[in-house]
Amino acid sequence: MMASIRNMKPIAAARSIPPDVASVLAGGGPAPAGLSAKERAAFDSLDTFYKKYRAYGAMMGTRPQTIGYALTDSSVGLAAWIYDYNNGEPARLLNRDDVLDDITLYWLTNTAASAARLYWETAGQSVLLSAAQKTSEISLPVAITVFPEEVYQAPETWARRAYRNLIYFNEVEKGGHFAAWEEPELFSAELRAAFRSLR
Repeated sequence: MMASIRNMKPIAAARSIPPDVASVLAGGGPAPAGLSAKERAAFDSLDTFYKKYRAYGAMMGTRPQTIGYALTDSSVGLAAWIYDYNNGEPARLLNRDDVLDDITLYWLTNTAASAARLYWETAGQSVLLSAAQKTSEISLPVAITVFPEEVYQAPETWARRAYRNLIYFNEVEKGGHFAAWEEPELFSAELRAAFRSLR
């Protein structure tokens, strides 16, 4: 989904899917043998997500400008797109005014199309896959907080495989895809905890 400043989130967790798991997901095969309970839960949530939302990613990955024209032509269309992306539940984690503020931010800055282009700019590679994102080459300290309402809850085992300098890993009890927007105090506390050792 498009990301405004208000709903940006860390992306390290989302990019921790091991290549062997990614290839099975891409091919629609069964879960690899030997997964732990947390790894299996992560696999199942990703498998469901890919099957349910594949068209969304394909559309933005191949024709972001097309959806961009539609989203910048109609404020109602933009609202419907964002509402649908949030499964029609804007009040589940966010209140209606916050959602309307976000839609207004996209509308007034005319940034729906540019925000959608992330999928195109990654040349059709999923922004989730650790191999495609070359996470093993990142030597900077990395911190991951797993939010329970996120589409994918990265297992710590996969996170450690993906990032050689993972200095912090924590699972919290609330928050979702737009954690900084949904739970700003918790998000800030996690940022402070994650990088406290580097002061």
